Amino acid sequence: MDEKARYEPMAYGPIGSAVKAAMPHTEADPVGVHAAVLALFSAALNGSVLQPNGRPSVVWTALAGRSRVGRKGYALSTAEVIVRDAIGDFLALRRQGGISSGATLVQTLYETEQDSLTSEGGMDGRTVIVDEEWSTTLKLTNRDAKYSGVLRTSWDGKRVSNVTKKDGKRVEITVETPALGFHVHIQPAAWAKYVSLTEAQGGSFNRILPVMVKRSKLIATAKSRRNPLSEIKVSASLRLAYEWARKEVREMELSDAAADRFDDIRAEYEDVMDELPEDVSCFIERADEQVMRVACVLTAAERKTVIGVKALEAAQAFVEFSINSVKQLISQSNVQKARTILPLDVKIREKLTLHGPMTSTQLYRALSSRYTANQILDAADEMPDVEMEEVKSKRPGLNPVVFRLVETPAGPDPEPEPKPAKAPVKRTAKATAARRAPAKKATAASPPAPRKAVKKTAAAAKGITPPRKPPAPAQPAPRSPSARKSAAKKVAA
Repeated sequence: MDEKARYEPMAYGPIGSAVKAAMPHTEADPVGVHAAVLALFSAALNGSVLQPNGRPSVVWTALAGRSRVGRKGYALSTAEVIVRDAIGDFLALRRQGGISSGATLVQTLYETEQDSLTSEGGMDGRTVIVDEEWSTTLKLTNRDAKYSGVLRTSWDGKRVSNVTKKDGKRVEITVETPALGFHVHIQPAAWAKYVSLTEAQGGSFNRILPVMVKRSKLIATAKSRRNPLSEIKVSASLRLAYEWARKEVREMELSDAAADRFDDIRAEYEDVMDELPEDVSCFIERADEQVMRVACVLTAAERKTVIGVKALEAAQAFVEFSINSVKQLISQSNVQKARTILPLDVKIREKLTLHGPMTSTQLYRALSSRYTANQILDAADEMPDVEMEEVKSKRPGLNPVVFRLVETPAGPDPEPEPKPAKAPVKRTAKATAARRAPAKKATAASPPAPRKAVKKTAAAAKGITPPRKPPAPAQPAPRSPSARKSAAKKVAA
């Protein structure tokens, strides 16, 4: 489906017209631009336009898309150009970002109110969070138990507070009616990693409308190298709507036909949530109110207080797009979590097949340093097709241990002779320490210990006598506890 067909059902009123007029001059997704305009414009109207039930009409959005391909920043820049003439210096004065704790959020809202007390219009606590690196912030907010509660309460427009100490005394700061806007960007992979299901079930993320975005097109570079966004014309309708809304508080209401249609929408979402699993339904539990909020903003842009059926259905189309985006994000998240974790022996075999013989240090690094030296040695010790040997080096220090695959001859394997059962050896801490301790050097009075093969080859295990080879001038040292310690120290180094 092309961009026009995707966006047309939700394009309504002056906001829809402004977004469509801007599209020839931007590479952003029109739905992403629409989401950003709703977030910024509703934040500027926050406190001035109320739902029929008296709650705020602010819309919170999150653009989800891959870097560059999603054009999230392009969508935000386009939206800023569209609303800049309408809302004046609102973004310059009241934009915040990177707030990662509940205490900081309350403090920011409180200070914004206090700074406005001396202004001509009186107290004005309108604040908008714009975070283009939301995943970085989520790493921190997930550690703060208070943040999600403050965020949810601010969306509801209810009292938030924080207790601090000043000069040894307990001081409580309070914001009675927070006026918080919210627009963020995130990559789908980061959504899977940082958007907690626990927080979602608690209601933190069903107050945010995620929108999957992608590049709409490529605009040819102009010879003058002018920013194509500079060609976007200002919307006089949005400027008039902002002035109209800020003159007095506008309480929205539904027409009779729109009220009937809204009851149908509520019933539809109730049925949908009954059928969906909880890890999906928890993101759309407030879908009906989200439809109402978007419809209020679209209608206010027309300078009207009565919401019609067309505005309601356009709002529903946008919320439906967000619901589909949530399903897509959760689906990608589940695929990522369901990736098969290969056993260590399979990973060792893959690396040796790809790179050939490797030292213990090389193998450790090839495995992304996710395993300890002893884990690698123990796994290789149990693999019949891997040989380990300590190779003497002229360099000072420990001799390297080389891992290599042993070729298995073709043909049927003979049946192994039955071996008498042995009682399992119980390792103790003392035995383990002795196992990893370096071997004692032979003294002049004691004869050298007989050499042991590092590991039987597959041919020897099958009873095949290999051809005799002339003795080499220097034989590699047998694998011993000292070799294991040597390899472990090399990897640790």
